[in-house]
Amino acid sequence: MIFTPYSDEIERINLIRKYRNEDYALVRMTYTMIDKNNLDANGILRDLLHTWGLVDYDSLTNGGNNGVSYDALFVQNGKVENVRLKFYRVANSRGDRRFSIETIKRKMHHQEINEGDLLYISVFLKPDGKPQIYFINLTHNIPSEQEILAALGTDAITQLFLSIKPKLKEIIQGGFYDNSKGSGAIAPKDVGDTLESLLGINTNNRNNADFKGLIEIKSKGSGRTLDTLFTLRPRFDGTRVAQTEPNDRNRVSAFTRIYGYDSDAHAGYSSLYITIGSLEAPQNNQGFYLAVNEEGRTVNLIWQNPTTFKREIAAFWTFEDLKEQLYLKHPSTLWFKAESRVSGDIVQFKYNAIEFSRAPQFTTFLSLIKLGSITYDWRGYTTKEGRYSGKNHGNAWRIKPYAKSELFGEIESVDL
Repeated sequence: MIFTPYSDEIERINLIRKYRNEDYALVRMTYTMIDKNNLDANGILRDLLHTWGLVDYDSLTNGGNNGVSYDALFVQNGKVENVRLKFYRVANSRGDRRFSIETIKRKMHHQEINEGDLLYISVFLKPDGKPQIYFINLTHNIPSEQEILAALGTDAITQLFLSIKPKLKEIIQGGFYDNSKGSGAIAPKDVGDTLESLLGINTNNRNNADFKGLIEIKSKGSGRTLDTLFTLRPRFDGTRVAQTEPNDRNRVSAFTRIYGYDSDAHAGYSSLYITIGSLEAPQNNQGFYLAVNEEGRTVNLIWQNPTTFKREIAAFWTFEDLKEQLYLKHPSTLWFKAESRVSGDIVQFKYNAIEFSRAPQFTTFLSLIKLGSITYDWRGYTTKEGRYSGKNHGNAWRIKPYAKSELFGEIESVDL
């Protein structure tokens, strides 16, 4: 079961995640849970415990005596308590997955855990390398920011962010900087490349986040253009592209050849420079749109023939591929806004403001595709026949600026 937090509980989740960015589970307390001390171990909690190597419910034998127990930190307003949690399967035919909280009725009597309260449960790695479970009541007895920091410390992302804050302040206050590539006309990637050089980051194409795999760096001018999330080529298995081109390495070019239009800039070539949105907001005139297939766990790129109106899956991404790349590229992100000017024969950039985000939510990512707030750009050209020759500009998933706060839960303006 997925428990939905109220707005004030969301604020407290965001407060915790300023310091601890690990995955978490939520459990909304009922009277029966407290009375019988028999709490449902929902799928998200089971995945969390399994990922940390703590509990594998599938390997447990039915019966409470066959469960496993761990000490957890119960972080509250004014105190931190070690509480024993037991994870087990019920001795019935279904072997229901459950867990219990030590002295839960006493905690209800002291109003530390009440009916209707939402518990936040997560795990972090202690200095000795062992995982530590902790939980926080998001509804009552909420610890302060200082108490959370004292009890849980900070994760690697927070530590890195705090360590580079002085450098960020220096960049923001430093005025205009010469384009790192030197003189010449401005290119779209120059503002980002210059910023990365100021931060001491080697500019190259990475699958993970730019700065030590923990913080992605994004920068753009002051306009309202879309923000790039990540690049990820689709799969073509079972499509017309796969039938036409047996070599998977050539299928992106084959896609442009099959579905593209006559290029104006490159005579004799096929081009495909389009933005692809949902069916309700396709954002192109070539008949393409994105469709989320929840049962098949794919996001399909659909093409509708303009003559016959017949639809076909032209390419697709699996949920697994998209989720992996989203989390790999955006464990956290610094979003820079910049302005530019020309001084002599060189373009200069000034970085004016920074926002900081963490932990995108994949379910929200899919919802934003459906709403047309996240789109996919196809950008490239190739020869019409024979050997492929042309250019692919890095097809990318992009998001409308206003939707970033939905995808990432909260975006913090960095005060320097």
